[in-house]
Amino acid sequence: MRRRTSGVAPRHLAGWLFADLFLVLFLVVLGMTTSDGPDEAAGAGAGAGKSPRPSPSASGTSPSPSPSRTAKGPLGLDPKRHTFAVTLSSGATGRATGRGGLSATDRRKVVAALDKEIRASGDGRRIGMVITFGVAPQAQLGAATDLAEDVNRTLKSARPQAFCGGNVGTRPFWSGGSADRVEIELYYINACEGRG
Repeated sequence: MRRRTSGVAPRHLAGWLFADLFLVLFLVVLGMTTSDGPDEAAGAGAGAGKSPRPSPSASGTSPSPSPSRTAKGPLGLDPKRHTFAVTLSSGATGRATGRGGLSATDRRKVVAALDKEIRASGDGRRIGMVITFGVAPQAQLGAATDLAEDVNRTLKSARPQAFCGGNVGTRPFWSGGSADRVEIELYYINACEGRG
């Protein structure tokens, strides 16, 4: 009879390995496609000022980063991640299974948390990548991943102007813990040329 051992099964580590490899590949591709053109070099040498911080409009919509090329640090994806967590309503993880989705209250919570993070750390930049972890016990691994995917869809549809174009990478993953919670990692683009 085989003895059971404690720890994380190797198949669950594959998701983490994939996330790390995806991030490295994304950074390499961005580094290859971003180049210092003469206009960028001249703008940096001429003491180009920092874009003003986005502020919410009177209608209560999200802060919208400037579409201009904001140069803060090296061009491309800023490697510094900005992490925030959102506690959702009771049963949100279970409702996410299959074709389920976020409730209107939970959608408002994740969008408000995104707006708050952009105001605190965005500096006029747009989002270049989002990794969302659905937090739940291992028994709800699939539902937690579905929840993370629902959150990613909500963020992109509710705040498209905050993202650097339509091809921004979003990835859903699972993380162990108490259910009905998500952890979101944002990575900003230092020079977004996308307009939509």
